Amino acid sequence: MELTPGDAVFEPDVDRWVPVPLDFPARDWSTATQWAENVTEGLAPYWELTDLQRADLAHMALVVASTEPPLPGAIARFWHLPVVPDVSRVVHAYAEPLEQDWTERLAEWATGGYEGAVFQRSEELTSTVYARLFRTSALWPLPGAEDGAAAAVLRVLGEIEDMIVVIEIIDLDITIAARLLQPATELAESIRLGA
Repeated sequence: MELTPGDAVFEPDVDRWVPVPLDFPARDWSTATQWAENVTEGLAPYWELTDLQRADLAHMALVVASTEPPLPGAIARFWHLPVVPDVSRVVHAYAEPLEQDWTERLAEWATGGYEGAVFQRSEELTSTVYARLFRTSALWPLPGAEDGAAAAVLRVLGEIEDMIVVIEIIDLDITIAARLLQPATELAESIRLGA
């Protein structure tokens, strides 16, 4: 089965993740600005925000909603904005049909996909949802960077029915990306298949 946005529903921890439409109009919001205003109204009461902080939150929400996914084909987007202060970043979910020979090579595939990536690691986890679940990490040297700068590419990758579902974190700060790995694993585990 080929996965489309309607085929998979994530049920994220609402105290940690804010679902973000991939494009607009979407559901109750005709524009990204309308969505950002609505999210700000919903989130602001959890913090005692000044007017300036509230405006910053609205601006941040608009930027999050207006930014294109880093890779084509995303099926979902989530903003990590927990009620208890922590890092604020956006992650994307992707899905691919599971090719027959990938089951044997899933751990290898989990860290593949980035030409020239270094320090690739893959860890298999126990899952109640996926037949196999991996957390992977790699550093991807930035093209043209003279100082050896690299982006952290972290993935939670699971085999479910005849699909591979990926939650992907890309960040220039590996310590920030690492702090998102466990919440991203919990997000991946929240998937439910079906309309």
